[in-house]
Amino acid sequence: MKPLQHLGLLIFALSPLFAQAKDQQPNVIIVMADDISARDFPIYESTRCYGERASTPVIDRLAKEGCYLTTAWSSTVCMPTRAMLMSGRYAHLTKWWDNGEFGKAKRRGGGIYEVAVSSPLTIGHVARHAGYRSIWVGKTHVTTGSSYTKFAFDEGVFTPGEPDVRGTSPYDHFKNVKNKEFWNSDSFLWWPEVQVANHPSHPDKPFSWQETKISDYGPDIELERIFDFMERSKAQDKPFFVYHTSHLGHQAVDMASPRHNMTWPGTPKLTWNAESKTYTRHEPKITPRGPVNTLSTTYEKENITPDELKYQIEYLDYQMWQYINKLKTMGELENTIVIFTSDNATKGWKASVEKQRGVHVPFVVYAPGQSPFVQGKQNIIADLSDMLPTLADIMGTKLPTQDEYELNGTSLWPYLTKQSDKHREWIYGFKGNRQMVRGHHLLRDGKGAWWDASETPANMDSFPQITDLTSLSADQQREKVMIDDV
Repeated sequence: MKPLQHLGLLIFALSPLFAQAKDQQPNVIIVMADDISARDFPIYESTRCYGERASTPVIDRLAKEGCYLTTAWSSTVCMPTRAMLMSGRYAHLTKWWDNGEFGKAKRRGGGIYEVAVSSPLTIGHVARHAGYRSIWVGKTHVTTGSSYTKFAFDEGVFTPGEPDVRGTSPYDHFKNVKNKEFWNSDSFLWWPEVQVANHPSHPDKPFSWQETKISDYGPDIELERIFDFMERSKAQDKPFFVYHTSHLGHQAVDMASPRHNMTWPGTPKLTWNAESKTYTRHEPKITPRGPVNTLSTTYEKENITPDELKYQIEYLDYQMWQYINKLKTMGELENTIVIFTSDNATKGWKASVEKQRGVHVPFVVYAPGQSPFVQGKQNIIADLSDMLPTLADIMGTKLPTQDEYELNGTSLWPYLTKQSDKHREWIYGFKGNRQMVRGHHLLRDGKGAWWDASETPANMDSFPQITDLTSLSADQQREKVMIDDV
């Protein structure tokens, strides 16, 4: 059977393939940070990181009580990673090779391939067919050419709003004005533009806009909206799926900065109490000295950190603490699986095809109610194409066969639940026509260089280069044959 490409036909054909719902399906929360390497999280114990080391006591605990993978790969940049994660497929199928580098659609009118068309089975469809209520919150960056509605999520909260409706916000400072007076309103941290899709408070509108002020912080609004969704889902006795694509980690324009350049805008200040294992968030305040949103205006800030990546990583840790507390309050902690990852590496390594700099991301899974379940550090290799089949296993759905619809990912669930002691033999990353492949002992990067990957260097970068391919170990010789065939 040829792969099914039309969304309607695919869903019609796959409907009977989905298994009956389990008696109690676990909720699933995926939190994806933006532009943060694995080495920048303390749990990975790298001797080098970007800037000052962040403190992440909550993520550390989730990784140790749950598990974390030593080697998980994304793509090197945002858009192809999100296409890969959401579809379970590599770029030869999604046609998204790089930010701005897309395959051309062979249809009337041409144009770029839409992920929702080239790869019409996504994580949203898996959740829908498993009977879950689903929400997509934060950054999209994968909807170019198509609406988020094609990805099958029930609701959405987008900061900033979807490109096809940008400029329709009723609030003047979100008009995308770029001139000498106003700054670009592509704002998702301080003073965020917030588009709300399919919320029950607006049943007659496909989307609405939330009014915000300059002291409002986008990540806080995102989590408030997510918690509202979780509560409503539980009230309907439905399992929920949260796909939280945070902007934290990505450089941005600080709407309350006289420089108006790209930085890591400071976050609300936090205090961690190690004894009680609790965070305190200090209420931020931004006071403009002059008309807001003009290049000449200066601002006074209270309870806001300096502009550094470290503080955005720590705010992610705070939000993971909020998630865990909310799940406890709801009585859903033991029935929820939480996955934390990132879309690509940090500035300086982002977009790199050298060694595994651009693709090595954190991957933490916390599943306190699952037994048996692996615990702590897991020396396996995986990539983000594995997410879709993993979700299908968690949610209790049956995917089509490879003859019916090609997927490149492999479910992690058998390994995580100790049904198997192995996962994958090789993983894959890419940027344009540069391709990276590695096994457990050997790595070929996007420059065609070979590296000894038998052990991870202390700085997570200084892999020994292999210039004499006749000197490979037996394991490496076997993997070279495998890598050459990919």
